[in-house]
Amino acid sequence: MNVKELLANPVLAEYPILAGAEGLNREISQVGMIDAPDFDEYIAPGQLLLTTGFLFKEDWTLLRDLIIALDHHNAAGLGIKTNRHLSQLPRDIIILANKRRVPILMTPDDELMPQTIQNITDIILNTHTGELHQIVNINHQLSTMQTNNTYQHLLNLSAEILEAPLTLLDSHFRALYASTDLLPQRDFFTKFLREESGIDYLNLTQKVHVTFNNTIFEISPIFSALNENKAFVAIMSPNKTLSDFELLKREQVITALGFSNSRTDLLNETEFRNRSGFFLNIMQHGLSDDAIDNYLKNANIDSKNPYRVAVIDFTAKKTVIETHQFEILQALTRWFVNESNWSVLLFSYKQQLILLVDNKIDTRAFLKELYDFLTSQSKLEYDFTIGFSRVAEPIRALADLYEQANHALQLTSVAHPIMRFRPKSAQEMLNLLPKQESNAFVERILGPILDNPSLLKTLETYMFLHQNVTAVASDMFVHRNTINYRLKKISELLDVNLDMPDVLVDIQLAFLLLD
Repeated sequence: MNVKELLANPVLAEYPILAGAEGLNREISQVGMIDAPDFDEYIAPGQLLLTTGFLFKEDWTLLRDLIIALDHHNAAGLGIKTNRHLSQLPRDIIILANKRRVPILMTPDDELMPQTIQNITDIILNTHTGELHQIVNINHQLSTMQTNNTYQHLLNLSAEILEAPLTLLDSHFRALYASTDLLPQRDFFTKFLREESGIDYLNLTQKVHVTFNNTIFEISPIFSALNENKAFVAIMSPNKTLSDFELLKREQVITALGFSNSRTDLLNETEFRNRSGFFLNIMQHGLSDDAIDNYLKNANIDSKNPYRVAVIDFTAKKTVIETHQFEILQALTRWFVNESNWSVLLFSYKQQLILLVDNKIDTRAFLKELYDFLTSQSKLEYDFTIGFSRVAEPIRALADLYEQANHALQLTSVAHPIMRFRPKSAQEMLNLLPKQESNAFVERILGPILDNPSLLKTLETYMFLHQNVTAVASDMFVHRNTINYRLKKISELLDVNLDMPDVLVDIQLAFLLLD
């Protein structure tokens, strides 16, 4: 409680203020008595000192020193007994008390000093007891609200407890939820915070104050396991200094919101791990196409949408510390993607961070922007590089896209930290073709004999051995005439002349694609 609230008690109705009225918001937690000149070492914060005034009767400089000492120790103020030894205060003492905002009040002349101390102490104790009951009740209300209700209910209760509107911000300074009074301004508040406040919210770790629509808000971080996942609470500030009790209520509300936010973080992390498990199964060819499509449908992801795959990895493997560094890399990347709502999916695989970048995004430009952001963060202590696939395909082709990106990663260096996959052979080049087009080409060239293993094997060996019939017969352990018969049959079924160079090129390509 503060001095103003103390004096509002009817028991202290006859305690007039002589000076320092602007300091009535000083907190009071105890009461003491002073009548000795060595007072400085005994003054405690929040203490209201009472005196008969005898000490200052002949020496006003002591009273001047006491006022300065009370202010220095953040004491509550001074009470002087009426007309006992002092009937009035000198003007310079009043000016000093007003300047220092140290309340000086007069205690009744007909009231014994022990009774005055008892009266004030009883009021302080009763107030503290009442506040303690309120704190216990508030804690119960907040705990119950967290169990069975939404953020909206929790914020409305918090606003009622604090007697001030408030809003919950995510790690991107977006006002996700707000108490009812602030709901109409929520989107405007978000725009102001993100675009006009100039606050580096990614690295914000201390309370800050902002003025929005001529109203001051105090923004406090709500920390989580990783700093990048923290949230914030913005509370409308009153036009007064908060008492210790009011600050305690505010901490209770922030703690309750922090607990609820941690549960949300846990759900998000669980969802991320489940999605990583899903992608891992695709990488290991452990899911059917139907299973993949069903999962993506439930996750509101278009199964036909093409993605490029990028792999981020540290350039050198260190000690166990690297595990924490990887968590920071992952959290910062997720923060970056969510900050601008990039159409990018993420998961982790073998201590690598895998990104599925929507084909509509300029992948290299996005990765360059991501790389510049990550390298600007001092928390990342190790160098890293990024490789990405040349083509974009639906998620079911994730394993092949990952292989491309991982190959590209091997070509990166400090000088060239971002590399796109470059095929090293004709086979790798052909593998870049969309599967649907590859299958159509194979069907057109080899379709009539695809279901005939004998003819298919004969033609493949014929191509491999450079159209040498004798060598083909020897390799397949059959007579040369048998090979000639099969080749004639193949020519008829495919309706081609096997002596034509362009026909042989098409067949060679078809076999490469068939592999």
